[in-house]
Amino acid sequence: MLFVVVSIGLSALSGNAQASGHIYLLRGLAGIFSTGLDALDEKLVQRGYNATVHGYDYYEGLAKEAAQLQKSGKGPIIIMGHSLGADAAIFMAEKMKTLGAPVALVVTFGPTVNLVAPSNVSQVINYYTGNTLVAKGPGFKGAISNVNLNSVPDINHLNIEKSNRLHASVISKIQTIAGHGRANPIVGHRRESPIAGQGRASPAAAVQ
Repeated sequence: MLFVVVSIGLSALSGNAQASGHIYLLRGLAGIFSTGLDALDEKLVQRGYNATVHGYDYYEGLAKEAAQLQKSGKGPIIIMGHSLGADAAIFMAEKMKTLGAPVALVVTFGPTVNLVAPSNVSQVINYYTGNTLVAKGPGFKGAISNVNLNSVPDINHLNIEKSNRLHASVISKIQTIAGHGRANPIVGHRRESPIAGQGRASPAAAVQ
């Protein structure tokens, strides 16, 4: 009987437990053209993930923070970005490599240049229009998926990060890496980064 009670208790706790790791979302130019990342952030937070949105130009400070989290056992680290933020997602991963920290997943929405994935990254998913690809860097042994969306009529560089279909695909991938989170939404979500204080408040939130 005691075993049954304990089992039920543990099941209840696991159902409400927050997912492990941290997800960083990096906006593009001026922080105002990547509102789809704010929507994706909210979807992730409602599922129990630690997710924060930042300006792309904060990637170096965020890399130090993320490396500290990873080394303290609070990984996995996932980085996503749109446009210049997509470029910065790879740059952030490169910085984390110099700090000796792995990155579980990088997702790029419409990078502005061809990019090279560093060897500390396990997986890259690149959603692109045009011809901006992500290639394997020296020592890279992970997986790279370059997903060409040029033939999709309702997706372009300015709205690629707003696609609900892509959001669903990304969330499914995150669930395989960081667990399924929890069903109950997190109230009072704060988008600033938890350690270094390098995050920017959401422009959308400031307007509302």
